[in-house]
Amino acid sequence: MMEIRNLDGITFTTIYETFLEAFRDYAVDVNYMNTERLGNRAIKNGYQSHVSAGAFENGKLVGFILVGIDRSFIKPAAFDIMTGIVKEFRGQGVAGKMFELIKTGLLNEGIQQFYLEVLQENEPAVKAYQKQGFEIERYFNCYELNPDDFVQVMKLNIPLSLKEISKSEIEDFTTFADFPPSWENSFSSIQRVPDDLIIIAANYTIKKVGLIIYYPALNWIMNILVDPVYRNMGVGSALLEKLLGKLGNNANAIRFLNIPDDDYMLNDFLINSGFKSLTKQYEMVLELK
Repeated sequence: MMEIRNLDGITFTTIYETFLEAFRDYAVDVNYMNTERLGNRAIKNGYQSHVSAGAFENGKLVGFILVGIDRSFIKPAAFDIMTGIVKEFRGQGVAGKMFELIKTGLLNEGIQQFYLEVLQENEPAVKAYQKQGFEIERYFNCYELNPDDFVQVMKLNIPLSLKEISKSEIEDFTTFADFPPSWENSFSSIQRVPDDLIIIAANYTIKKVGLIIYYPALNWIMNILVDPVYRNMGVGSALLEKLLGKLGNNANAIRFLNIPDDDYMLNDFLINSGFKSLTKQYEMVLELK
């Protein structure tokens, strides 16, 4: 018998077991994920078990929607961190029932918007979300860099000092962003990361001019930021080169996800630096009423 309820008391170990079943046929390789990484990614994205939902068949978790909350996003908002339904239980209205439970919980919490990200090629999922009232907000490009393919786009033509800093020091760099970061890469998410980050700052004399933020557990760059005044001077290339040097010869392919497709400067920089297209996503949002 199917039961839909929140995920209070459900461990990440249990969720990960269901994740493995649900994502067996997923279009993107998820072999990098394990229990700890799944849990830490959920925490990074503001996971709240009481507004998340699970589908239980005879007590066994067969589907889930993990939901995060961030009251300091554009508006008080929630995010679908991850949705997974075991193949045998798809097409039975399970996702819709979980969504209705979540929507009620979010409205009770005073949340105004519900965001999610979905692969553009996953047309059935896109249509299902649109049926629920979600609308496409932004188009995202996702990239991957094999370190051997890195190209220094521009030689550095100002003297920089590059040093690692803590996430408590990144506030001064946030104004360098041309576009609001996606939920996954937001500055709130960076602050919530429960394990290690590599954050390298670039300074020109006493002036802060650039920053790169890398999450080793997921092998993701979360942001590259350069002061507009100091662009086209090799700062971004210097930051990437410094990161790759720190990771060493054994570095795996590095991902940089959810770049707004109208951020032409950053997209061009990544492609020219050797990044290859990995996939494309939609950011979708539902206005909660």
